[in-house]
Amino acid sequence: MIDTIDKSILRMLQCNSKLTIKEIAGKLNLTPTPIFERIKRLEKENYITSYRAVIDRKKVGLSLLVFCNISLNQHEASFILKFEKDIQQFRSN
Repeated sequence: MIDTIDKSILRMLQCNSKLTIKEIAGKLNLTPTPIFERIKRLEKENYITSYRAVIDRKKVGLSLLVFCNISLNQHEASFILKFEKDIQQFRSN
């Protein structure tokens, strides 16, 4: 179960995942150690599942954004794994 402090931490990290533990502690008027422990618990309990960087695709030379919907005729695990492997080859090109 999470409390109001945990929710505040989650809100702050969702807005800016680069905030330091010290910065979060300062905003919540707490010391860094309990903030560190709370963040580790939130990660362990999967309230926080990942941290990521969102890249400006145009700045890195990717001007085209594509969404694709694919339907498969076969749904066996082996067929899906082969499909995923084949699709990954497109990413590396």
